[in-house]
Parts: sequence; structure tokens; C-alpha cells
Amino acid sequence: MSTTLPDAADEWVSQWRAELTDRAAFAEAAADFTATFRFEITPDESYDGEPITIRLDVADGDCPAATLDEGFDYDFGLRGPFEAWKAMLQDELSVTDAVMDGPFTVEGDTMALLQRQEAVAEIVRAARDVDTTFSA
Repeated sequence: MSTTLPDAADEWVSQWRAELTDRAAFAEAAADFTATFRFEITPDESYDGEPITIRLDVADGDCPAATLDEGFDYDFGLRGPFEAWKAMLQDELSVTDAVMDGPFTVEGDTMALLQRQEAVAEIVRAARDVDTTFSA
């Protein structure tokens, strides 16, 4: 069953977490890794709503929490416009290109993030595996 972004963002985040917790490749890549991620989908020409801020916790190969949240401390942040998120989730834009060439911005220790590149790739793959319909 497809989940709609941005309209059902809370349900979408829940399904993203389920994809991660069922993913052996994520468990392996994120072993001995603990971090809190902040993902922000910002308004743009096709989405004029409020920013969507997602908290995703990684703890030793698991994802104990993924929620919509706004005010929290985090280790790494990824922010970008709705259309770029849509393109990334539809596998039309790689995370590397989105960060290196824009329009995404990254916050946090990039060297530490690069050391956990495969865990980050699995997080993105899991997000792409959520059956998503885009309403904006």
C-alpha cells in the first residue's frame, strides 16, 4: 500500500523505519554505529507547506526510533527541497550528486559520515523502498 508524501509523512516515516529494521545489510553496515540524523524536506515550487523534519536514530545496527520531530540534538543533518527529495526517492538523483552539486546541505562531521558511507547508503535505499506517492 502506497504512502503519500507530504500528506501522510508520519506514516511514511514509520514505514521507512520498518524497512530499516528488516534490512540485514543495514544491520551489518551500521554495526557499532550510533547517531541521530535530522532529515528536513523544505518547501519549494511544488510544495508550499511547512518543512517536514524527521528524526532517525541509529544504534548499533538498529533503528530504534524514526519520528516527525522539530527540536532535538542531532549528529548529522540533511536538508533539501521537496522536488530534490522526490527525485532522490525515485532514484533519479543520487545522494552524492544531491550533496556535492546541490541542492542538499549536510551538517555534521563529514569525515565520520564518510566512514559510515554504506550505512548511509542503506538508509537511503530503505527510504527508496517505501512505496511512496507524492501529492505535491
